[in-house]
Amino acid sequence: MRFRLALFAAVCIAFAPASFASADDAPVYSQPPKPDFSSMKFLLGSWSCSTKSARRPFAVASKDTYTLDPTGYYLVYESKSEPVAWANYAQDITQMITYDAELKQWAGVVTSTLGDYGLFMSNGWSDGKLVWHPVNNTPYLDIASSSDFAVTKVNDAHLTSDSSFTTKAGATVSVKGTCTKSS
Repeated sequence: MRFRLALFAAVCIAFAPASFASADDAPVYSQPPKPDFSSMKFLLGSWSCSTKSARRPFAVASKDTYTLDPTGYYLVYESKSEPVAWANYAQDITQMITYDAELKQWAGVVTSTLGDYGLFMSNGWSDGKLVWHPVNNTPYLDIASSSDFAVTKVNDAHLTSDSSFTTKAGATVSVKGTCTKSS
C-alpha cells in the first residue's frame, strides 16, 4: 500500500503543470504605502492631560506623548499615570495608530500594563473632532460597555475628550478629559 501511495505521488508530481511549480508565476508584492499622517502631525510631542470620571472625586493626571515609529506606519500614543486613591497602581497605555487603506479608516490598537486591550476605528478628523469607535469591549473591572471616544481639537496645543461607559450594574458614567501640549 505504501508503495502505491508513493508511486501515485510521484506520478502526480511528474505530470503537474510546469506553472504549478514555477516561481515565475508568483505575484510580486510592493511595499504598501505609508499612511498620510499630515492631519495628525500637530499631536507629535508631549502633552499634560487630566481625565475626570463622573464617579470619582477628582481627575487623574497623565503624561502623554505622540511619536512616529521608525517604520513610518504607526503614530504611537503613550500615556502614563500614577496611582490614585481608588487604584493603587500606575497605569501605562499604548496605542498604535495607522490607516487601513482598504477600509478607509484609521485603526488604533490599545494595550495597557493592566492587561486590557482594544481595537478602535475612526473615519478621521471631521469638523475638529476625531471619534474613535470601540470594535471590541474588553471586560474590565465593572465596565460592561464603552461609548465612542471623541477627541476635540480646540487648537494645536489644546484637546478635550468626551466618552462614557456603562457599568455591569447598568449605570452610565461620563468621562471628560483635557490635554495641553507641553513640548
